[in-house]
Amino acid sequence: MVLNTRYLASMGILSCLATPLFAAVFQPKALSTRAAPYMTRILDTGTTFAEEDNGVWQLIDADGDGYPDLNYIKTSNTGTGTVEVHIASQKSDFKTRIWESGTTFGLENDGTWLLIPAKTGNLPDLAFIKTSNTGTKTVEVHIASGASGYKTRIQETGTIFAEEDNGTWKLYDYNNDGYLDLVYIKTSNTGTNTVEVHVAAGPDYNVFILHTGTTFLPETDGFWQLAPYSGPGTADLVFIKDANTGTGETEVHVASKASRYQDRIFEGGSAFTEEANGVWGLIDFNKDGVPDLTYIKYQDTGTRTVEVHVASGK
Repeated sequence: MVLNTRYLASMGILSCLATPLFAAVFQPKALSTRAAPYMTRILDTGTTFAEEDNGVWQLIDADGDGYPDLNYIKTSNTGTGTVEVHIASQKSDFKTRIWESGTTFGLENDGTWLLIPAKTGNLPDLAFIKTSNTGTKTVEVHIASGASGYKTRIQETGTIFAEEDNGTWKLYDYNNDGYLDLVYIKTSNTGTNTVEVHVAAGPDYNVFILHTGTTFLPETDGFWQLAPYSGPGTADLVFIKDANTGTGETEVHVASKASRYQDRIFEGGSAFTEEANGVWGLIDFNKDGVPDLTYIKYQDTGTRTVEVHVASGK
């Protein structure tokens, strides 16, 4: 494991708080408490959900208590004939479902589904970043509000991006102005021969505010995201590598926004062996101000249910 301790010491803080709500509870941690993150598991549990892979699994706060709940956006083989949202609360150890409903969206997989912080109420809003077969011939953003029970669309717009799906699409407040921006982490077929980060400013997504190559070579053996790793309000580039790693473990690699993603500020293994039977992420799971490594395992589980596994960022 390699740590850039000079950089971390100069920052004095670590966080993976993906929303203003999470940022409000940020507490700085001493460098000594972060010397070997992701090596200790703090949660391994089954859930109310049977093993399933007909959609998107995500951890995001859905009941307003600040702790991430387990969310399932079911995009195929649904009972309602629409995309469905199913949520189990963290406070019940993911054993109790607090929301299940169909939505305004028909079944579709031409893009990326995700839940995002709500504009009103506790339930997160449902976003669909449509990357192919669009009416505008551009990447489109469609959002249904949680406040309406996902029955009312509050945004439908084309963007400055041409249709493309050579990487990871996210909605994230890159420039910390209170609006979610459209982020494209391009991981293959790039002009720079590196992983690239492209950002269009929200809420209209018609103006680019970033085009840059990064320190990472094109790679798809894992999960890419932006996260405020080096401090609240930042947008560092995170790669969770879950296959073909040098350590034989699932690894976490982070490049800083401050360096325009040219400098890696963290690289290390974890308590998890290489595994690709689920979804990996970095979030502050236990609300202690430090990013934790999370794994939603949805197939080949020991409990025969979808499982949530977390390794502490301390």
